[in-house]
Amino acid sequence: MTHILDVQGIPRFFSPLDRTLLKGFQTFGGYLPGVAVPMVKDKMRQETANVILPAEPSVLPQHLQQRRLEGVRMNVNFLGEALLGEEEARRRLKKYLAALQMPEIECISVKVSTIFSQISALAWKHSVNVLCDRMELLYRAAMRERFEHADGSRTSKFVYMDMEEYRDLRITVDVLKKTLERPELDQVRAGIALQAYIPDSFGVLEELADWSRHRTANGGAPLTVRVVKGANMEMERVEASIAGWPQAPFKTKHETDANYKRMVRLILAKENAQALRLGVASHNLFDIALAAIWAIDAGALERVQFEMLEGMANHQRRALFDLTGNMLLYAPACEQKDFINAIGYLIRRLDENTGEENFLRHSFCLEADSDDWRILADGFRASLVAIDSISVQPRRRQDRRKSPEKPDVGDSWPEFVNEPNTDWSLPRNTQWAEALLEQWRNRCDSQATRIPLSSAVATTPETLDESRYVESFDPSRPGVVSCRYMLADRDDIDSAVAAAKEDVGRWRTMSSDVRRQILRDAA
Repeated sequence: MTHILDVQGIPRFFSPLDRTLLKGFQTFGGYLPGVAVPMVKDKMRQETANVILPAEPSVLPQHLQQRRLEGVRMNVNFLGEALLGEEEARRRLKKYLAALQMPEIECISVKVSTIFSQISALAWKHSVNVLCDRMELLYRAAMRERFEHADGSRTSKFVYMDMEEYRDLRITVDVLKKTLERPELDQVRAGIALQAYIPDSFGVLEELADWSRHRTANGGAPLTVRVVKGANMEMERVEASIAGWPQAPFKTKHETDANYKRMVRLILAKENAQALRLGVASHNLFDIALAAIWAIDAGALERVQFEMLEGMANHQRRALFDLTGNMLLYAPACEQKDFINAIGYLIRRLDENTGEENFLRHSFCLEADSDDWRILADGFRASLVAIDSISVQPRRRQDRRKSPEKPDVGDSWPEFVNEPNTDWSLPRNTQWAEALLEQWRNRCDSQATRIPLSSAVATTPETLDESRYVESFDPSRPGVVSCRYMLADRDDIDSAVAAAKEDVGRWRTMSSDVRRQILRDAA
């Protein structure tokens, strides 16, 4: 911090008192970090308390009760997604269960990554089963508890399944459906967040709409879909770059905005009137107004709720609440000991909301017919026209069931392009791995593969002494023989050395281009 202050100076927007304190920190902070740093963190927490709620039981209920009396509903999201083990996962699960028992809480958001630390695409069925068991606990608790609204009406509580990363999309959808299909969970008030900046989300929405139509036709409760634009672009870009994959989200905001409208339109479609509820999660007044108009035209305003972020653009939130009367605030909450998670959240929101094309960047001084207004309006019109023309096909299409195409040869070695990592977020790649496992599962013990020597002397397992084979055991199945391999003796070594010396294949005299082609064909 002192380095930042030395290089950048003390920002002018601070009050005179804060500027004085920062000057003191700049001078003495390095000598008294145990005193100075906690003071700075406390100040940060105070300054951001309207955006990230203090989660301590002595503080959080007061804020929620105040919002309840205003008629504003709250969706509490306890920050801190990274898990290091099952002990922490169980602790988070208990925290969610305790939150649902608080009379002031109506709705919570849960990510699969916060309740199970061992999610693995290679153990897909196991991961889904564990997550379903844990989500069932939350859904049953939500059904059992009651929330009293400001008008005196009482409802069961609500659980949203949230997500941030593309790799969690498919497993979150599977867990939602499989859990809600369990006995006695047909009346659960449940929802899921889908990110419009991921093209795949539209296909997932169609799948969920079909599933929910069957659910409601059998007397089940409708599903709420919270449509967001997505706020994890930088992480998605970095992950794709490192692994050698295409970026999962759209590359332009124009496409994201068009997909957002397309998803909203599908949820409001007549055939989904009984099956889906819509959460319009946005601060973009153009998109909010469009959703309201469409909902009114469809006679569906009663199944639409408008969702905004706690503490951001409160003037918009108040105006929209006055118009619609149905507002759900997404409220991140964090205890003081976990404030590092709050800092990560704030940085992500700062990056998103200050983007050149983001509505919130312009909203605080936006005036009708100004230059900024016209730019935003033109972007809105363009995305509206593009609703049916944008591609909603997944951008990540790797399929390990097919042989990879041979990449072009670069003009020089710095242009080498590596084969991308296997993308385990794609179900077809998981199916490929499962098929391989199934193919090899029974090739063990008496059926175990035999691996002969590779040398200049042709040998076959049938003609050699059985005693020369050594058993190799499967570490995942103790005592199970996975293969038998042959040990070389002195004669085999002499033969191999002689073959190398003779160089029958003339490898040593080959040009580098010929060698490269042979290795390339082998790869």
